[in-house]
Amino acid sequence: MIAYNSQSLDNVYVQEQAGMAKNADCITAEEYNAITTAYPADLYTPNPYMRIGIFILTAIILLFSFGLFCLLFMAGGEGAFAFLCMLFGAGSYGLAEYMIREKKHYKSGADAALIWGAGIFLLSALGIATDADAPAWVWCFAALILSLYFVLRFADVSMSIVAHLSFLGLIFSGCVELGNIAKLIIPFMVMLASAAVYFLSVKLIAVHTYRHYKKCLQMLQVCALITLYLGGNYFVVREVSNEMFNMDLQPGQDIPGGWFFWILTVTLPLLYIYAGIRRKDRILICVGLVLVAGIVYTIRYYHSVAPLEVAMTLGGLAMIGIAYAVIRYLKTPRHGFTEASSDERHAMEAIQIESLVIAQTMSHAATPQPNQLEFGGGTGGGGGASGDY
Repeated sequence: MIAYNSQSLDNVYVQEQAGMAKNADCITAEEYNAITTAYPADLYTPNPYMRIGIFILTAIILLFSFGLFCLLFMAGGEGAFAFLCMLFGAGSYGLAEYMIREKKHYKSGADAALIWGAGIFLLSALGIATDADAPAWVWCFAALILSLYFVLRFADVSMSIVAHLSFLGLIFSGCVELGNIAKLIIPFMVMLASAAVYFLSVKLIAVHTYRHYKKCLQMLQVCALITLYLGGNYFVVREVSNEMFNMDLQPGQDIPGGWFFWILTVTLPLLYIYAGIRRKDRILICVGLVLVAGIVYTIRYYHSVAPLEVAMTLGGLAMIGIAYAVIRYLKTPRHGFTEASSDERHAMEAIQIESLVIAQTMSHAATPQPNQLEFGGGTGGGGGASGDY
């Protein structure tokens, strides 16, 4: 299903691990060169600055080309414009396939721009064809199908975010269409769907078959954890209900079951951190630490205990103090944690890979050496004896 050559992607991963090991002085430059020679990758992946430049350049070319064709066919009305959107959508997708298959582009910026262009053009054609009167769930469903296909075909991380958000949008809009009773369960449906996405991505990331989608699955985990928290956050539930469902809540008024959402608001990030520490899962720990700000903001929004400047200053000082204390404590690794940078940890994890790769590389690269002590007629090595008995 994936557009890239599987063996080339495996070789890219081996080279990345070898590069981190080399930077951490776990292997020598000669060993690194031997690995890259034994596991060549013919994919074109420029540096991040070049990727941004290529992405912008490709997007400009697409927009300028589309604008030129719009000027040529503007007399055709909406039908011609819809046809152009379909044409450019299909053309962008076909060009992305060509760049990957023939030019070996891999996360070069051009492929991402063409993928996004294809999705935007195709959705624009849908909007013109339906006069933008289609229900919200139709748009979410179309975006979900397109983004999910792009994830499976190109392993694009940004499209995994779109797929997750469109999936939740489909659930949200579907509940809104069902009536007032369904509106009451929207927060729980969003939380349930987010939890399902998270546990599914955790399960799939451990399967070797889906190794090329690792970054997409990791991004899905991050998005699912965040939306799981937002689905139960008191501020989000109260304000969205007030704005979209016409609850007309006045300042000081509570929502039905508000105490339950207050519990979720405070406890979910702490549960993330606790589970991340127990499982040594960096995603859970980082997301939990970030969402602590959501706890502070929600409490501060409804219960002001100090002026904003004082609260921010005290909070910053407390975070600096805690960070300093944790760093000092983890100078000596304890319980599987250390204050060393993550790149060092990745490199140390890669040592096992490098040892296997180096062994295989040297075994394949070694050529049998001739026997320099072989007897020969009249030579010093043979003392006048011949090589035959």
